[in-house]
Amino acid sequence: MRQLKLAGLIAAPFTPFDERGEVNYAMIEKQAAALIADGVKGAYVCGTTGEGISCSVDERIRIMEAWKTVSQGKLILIAHTGALSLKDAAVLSRKAVELEYDAFSVIPTTFFKPGTEAALVDYCAEVAAFAPELPFYYYHTMNSGVNLWMPRFLELADGRIPNLGGIKFNHHNLYEYQNCLHVCGGKYDIVFGVDEFFAGALALGAKAFIGSTYNYSACLYQKVWKAFDAGDWQTVAVNMRKICRGVDLLNANGGIPAGKSMMLVKGIECGKARLPLKQLGDAERRSIADAMRNIIGE
Repeated sequence: MRQLKLAGLIAAPFTPFDERGEVNYAMIEKQAAALIADGVKGAYVCGTTGEGISCSVDERIRIMEAWKTVSQGKLILIAHTGALSLKDAAVLSRKAVELEYDAFSVIPTTFFKPGTEAALVDYCAEVAAFAPELPFYYYHTMNSGVNLWMPRFLELADGRIPNLGGIKFNHHNLYEYQNCLHVCGGKYDIVFGVDEFFAGALALGAKAFIGSTYNYSACLYQKVWKAFDAGDWQTVAVNMRKICRGVDLLNANGGIPAGKSMMLVKGIECGKARLPLKQLGDAERRSIADAMRNIIGE
């Protein structure tokens, strides 16, 4: 298995769609270039933000291929390969190996859900074995409805999943997050993923972050991180307030559809989200982008 220790900001990129709702593969090059220019360290491909579960397996493979091509070795690439079907997850995971991604990751199944930490370990052990060459990251997200105790998951998984790299931790429970950092002697990457809690996670020792808002406002997080390291708490507070206002704007306008609109700040057209997500009109999308641009520029 390849060794990997994640650090810095890793974006969860949006999947761009054209006016017909088809994947706009050509736009991915502009997304990658923007991330690289902004100092973002990697991309978590086809996750929640990327509407991976709203894409077909063939589309996800082509998206993975596109990111591999356009990143030119300048971004850490993590493939989200989770699916309701284990067979689909196997196909996607093997593709991550073939494309020489740096790691892969899954959310749990969201219809037939694992009900205990032991059952979740059983499931993850099966999926992780599809690509033993790569580090495997379990995606702990409030959106899945699988709200199990992650320190216990790590304890049970330790040694059982040889290629376990850690957890993509998308949960508000900082007590749980802090405990995960210290399980098994702190050997696992616990990558924080709730953007509006960024400074709190830094205070607990976070070194790596995966988030959607880094796609268009990485500069705010870099200011927070630099100020945090310098003990400049006023600058931390000012920029965290901007980050939270941006998240407020997201939440008020449907989440992912609003985030795709905010990509207009970077001059990148990601189109609308797929149903059943909220469909925003063109005027709404421009207004959201203008509001985010003002927040960043203040």
